[in-house]
Formats: sequence, structure tokens, C-alpha cells
Amino acid sequence: MNQSTTENGYRLKKSEKLFIKLFVMLLRSIAWTSRTELENEGIIDEARRLHGGFILSTWHRDIFFSIWMFRELNLTAMISASRDGEGIFQVMRHFNFQGIRGSSNRGGTEALLETTKFLKQGGGLAIAPDGPTGPSLKSKPGIILLARDSGMPIIPWSYASKNEWLLKTWDHHRIPKPFNRIRGTFGEPLMVPKNLELESIPEYCGKLEEAMKQTAEYAAWN
Repeated sequence: MNQSTTENGYRLKKSEKLFIKLFVMLLRSIAWTSRTELENEGIIDEARRLHGGFILSTWHRDIFFSIWMFRELNLTAMISASRDGEGIFQVMRHFNFQGIRGSSNRGGTEALLETTKFLKQGGGLAIAPDGPTGPSLKSKPGIILLARDSGMPIIPWSYASKNEWLLKTWDHHRIPKPFNRIRGTFGEPLMVPKNLELESIPEYCGKLEEAMKQTAEYAAWN
């Protein structure tokens, strides 16, 4: 047979399994040949101490190498319920991630409830607020609702590399080149009030976008 079934019910073709294997090998080869730095990790420790958990915000374009940088944080990722999302999840499993399936476009309401429950039990969740289809670098309301309903802080994240490829995708996905210097950093937490009204959500989306911009500027090589 040229297909196998994942735990989420997707039948992966032989070509898809090969792509996942090559993707994992590429990620590891870039990491093993590069010098990586992780700054402000204390923000994660403080969030766990004060709140029991946190929401880690990374733009969709940064998912590739963030998978490696997050491998020791014991994170659960919110993954699109699409077939593409399943491929990403199968890669992330190699780097100690768990997954909750759903997005703003598909399975979103069920995923929102499941994720809020997960966060209240204490845990770290990674989410791309502009995923799965963009527009790039623009936060959707889901992450703000999660933070409001769970009481967990949103921690901005970004990384920068000396040399990288930019893919011709909607998010202009960034792939660091091998033999590189790569620096990632966590930004200051953003708390969302529990009594935040729906009409104020766009304001907090804007606050998150600004926090993400500032974090990216901090990570950037001058």
C-alpha cells in the first residue's frame, strides 16, 4: 500500500510521508549547522509560575524554524484541520509537540472550546494568529478570545537569521539557510481583560500586532 492512516484519520500518500521526512531532515540540518540563541526565556518561566500556562504567538511565516526553537518547551500547537495542517502536525510531532486541531476557517468553534479548557488546566499553547490563510502579519480575533476566556497571557515571539530564503507563499515563509546565526526572543506578555467586549477585540488585535512588531525588531540583527 502507498498510504497509511494517521491518528487524526488522514490517509497519507507515500509522497506525503516522504515530504514530511525530508522536511524534518532539512530542519535538523539547518539547526545542526547553525548557531542559535534564545533570549528572554525567563518570560516563559514567569508566565508558568504566575498563570500556570500561556499562549505563544508566532506569525505563520515563522513556523518552520520556530518548531526547532520550541522543541524543549513542551508545547501544544493549534493546527489547521485541513490536510496541509495534518502535514505540519506530523512534522511537529518529531519535536515534542502535541496538537489541537482547528482554525478560524474550519473546526474553529470546537477547537476554541477545547483549547480554552486546555489552557485553564495549565499548559503552553503555540498559535499563529494570522493563520491559516492570512492576511500575513494581521491578527485574527481567535487568539484574543482565547486569552480573554482563559485568563492566560499572550507572549509574542519572533526570530531573525543572518541569511534566509523567502518562499513564494501567501505568508512569504522564511527558511533560514544552513551555516547561519539565528536568534529568537520572547516579548513582553499581553494580558486581555476578562470583561473585554466584542467591539474592543480589533483594538487588542492591533496591540498584539504592535507587540509582535516590537519583538521582531528586538530579535533582528543590526
